[in-house]
Amino acid sequence: MARLQRTAWGLAPHALFSEMMSKPAARKPAAKVARKSADKVARKHPAISKMPVEQGSDFDPAKFSGTWKARVYSTPATPGVWPVRLSYFVYVPTRLRTGCPMLVMLHGCEQNARDFAVGSRMHRLADREGLLLVYPQQSRRAQQNRCWHWYQPDSAHGYAEADAIAGIAAAAAADYHADPARIYIAGLSAGADMAALTALLHPGQFAALGMHSGAALSAAHNAGQGLRVMRHGVSTVPGEALKALLRDRTAFAGMPAIIMQGDDDHIVDKRNGGQLFEQFAWINGIDIGEDGPIAAQDLAVGGTRHYHRLDTPSRRGAIVSLCQVPGLGHAWSGGDGRVRFHAGQGPNASLLMWQFFKAHRREG
Repeated sequence: MARLQRTAWGLAPHALFSEMMSKPAARKPAAKVARKSADKVARKHPAISKMPVEQGSDFDPAKFSGTWKARVYSTPATPGVWPVRLSYFVYVPTRLRTGCPMLVMLHGCEQNARDFAVGSRMHRLADREGLLLVYPQQSRRAQQNRCWHWYQPDSAHGYAEADAIAGIAAAAAADYHADPARIYIAGLSAGADMAALTALLHPGQFAALGMHSGAALSAAHNAGQGLRVMRHGVSTVPGEALKALLRDRTAFAGMPAIIMQGDDDHIVDKRNGGQLFEQFAWINGIDIGEDGPIAAQDLAVGGTRHYHRLDTPSRRGAIVSLCQVPGLGHAWSGGDGRVRFHAGQGPNASLLMWQFFKAHRREG
């Protein structure tokens, strides 16, 4: 499997998978773990320890008005399986209140939590809105390019990481007394697909999902299949592509989602954005073309923030939104362009996601 991964990633564009970090942080490898709910994980008191906040020329904690907390999360010991161990970072705004909303942010390949935090500028919204931010970080030992194993959805890889991320979210929410009805998750590229996997496996924990530059969901089971989806999208209808992940749509409570995609993305082809829109409409019980017209808008036309937006029909507001950004490559829109995989051009993705999230609360 390791040889297959090296071969498959070697076929990918050099700009995405070349070495990025000058100080990689080595962690213990993630290994096989049984699927379990985040609530069950939380009840078993997973191991959480403190660790120094990562330092670097592009990350100065003093430049943030809030406080960074660094932790290590390990899933509970279970006979016959190895625990998953992930570092994660929490950004606590100065005016954080009990019952605050919380957002889990998942970085992409060849990034770490620090890169994503600086590049997305989500902390600016957190300071203004009293939003707790949580940044899990993939181990380089688990995947040499820090890619989440979204393309390998099994109990030893993708499912295990999703369970660990859900456990981190549960632990952080408990530590900071966040509102359990307002916990959201978002990600970039590989992080977008891992965010989707986590939200769909733990729908009782997250109120909404944000995906930026993510691949369409499918039955990929290795790196080579994942790369094919990134380049070409999926060739099957949503019900077929999602049957392994969502066996009974009628019993699924739904998952609101906002999807962002650049139309000049040469890493994840733009057709993936449209297919994700169709997939999440299906997940939420909306049959496009039968449940009414899709609302389409061209916004900020003529400026650097121009984008095209599609929203599914709903009396409760948009349940699924797709924001297509002209001229944007494989990068977080409207972020800090000095940080790799982030672009100054395009609408402010962080703001658009937060505006979408604020309209959704988890019921029950």
